[in-house]
Amino acid sequence: MMEWLLIQTLILFVALLLDMFLGEPPSMLHPVVWIGKLVARSESHLIVGSRTSQRLRGIFIPLTIIAFFTLSTFLFQWLGFRFASGHVVALIVYVIVSAYVLKASFTIFTLQKEALKVATLTVSDIDSARFNLRALVSRDRAHLDRAGILSSICESVGENAVDSIVAPLLFFAVFGITGAVCYRTVNTLDSMLGYRDHREHVGLFSARLDDCFNYIPTRVAVIPMLLSFYFISGKVALQRAWRTLKRDRQKKRAVNSGIPLALYAGGLGVRLEKPSTYQIGDPCRPITLSTVNDAVRATRCTAAITVAIVVLLLFIKSAVW
Repeated sequence: MMEWLLIQTLILFVALLLDMFLGEPPSMLHPVVWIGKLVARSESHLIVGSRTSQRLRGIFIPLTIIAFFTLSTFLFQWLGFRFASGHVVALIVYVIVSAYVLKASFTIFTLQKEALKVATLTVSDIDSARFNLRALVSRDRAHLDRAGILSSICESVGENAVDSIVAPLLFFAVFGITGAVCYRTVNTLDSMLGYRDHREHVGLFSARLDDCFNYIPTRVAVIPMLLSFYFISGKVALQRAWRTLKRDRQKKRAVNSGIPLALYAGGLGVRLEKPSTYQIGDPCRPITLSTVNDAVRATRCTAAITVAIVVLLLFIKSAVW
């Protein structure tokens, strides 16, 4: 199984290099964009009829989409590995394509660059900052002041540390690129349908399924996040993050997302809030550009620790097999 371990490790590191140097693939070649377009086309067929019929469609159509992308990836992963094994050129192609697919399931640098871009705009052009914030959060941005925008950025960076880094990489470690694609499909469905508005009934299943998929990764992410704040800001930041986690993790009405928000609020020493909804953490210091920089550094450190965990899991799998 050493060959399998080497191939999976190569796939992981090639995907990391693609993320670092090339960023997101073009929209027409991005698997997640394909998923999003398919969900968007299905939406008009979902939001019709009674509440019960909407919920039934909200189960059947998402499951169909998940099955299609998951099974397609599984066939490629299984047949590709069998065909490429022992053939150098085919193996290189298999690793590159697999890395491309894996990279599409996570992002480390692109969202962080966007976060720093929006944070910088709050100094020179608050209106542009509000407009560009749409790439990071879905909340109403019209009346957010500079502190509100910076708080939203830190929240997005914290939540995406789980959704866009830890979770897809852990699914890859356990289930290969098939697991990463399956996770990303579920997460995309939730991000497009899982809202308490006109999509509430059709998106209920997608939202609950996303909660299930994120339940373990969110709690595993606590370890690299705590270590990251320790490495960046020292023991006090780690203790503050742990204390805030225990106290505030349930202040956001969600099964999982309150955990990274509480950790980031405590580790950064700030209060993260959504007006009229929740306040997490203590305002030990004001939220500034430096706060956003620290949040980005913590997420990059979390990503590095997660990669080490993934490599360890791959090694354990190869040894057990």
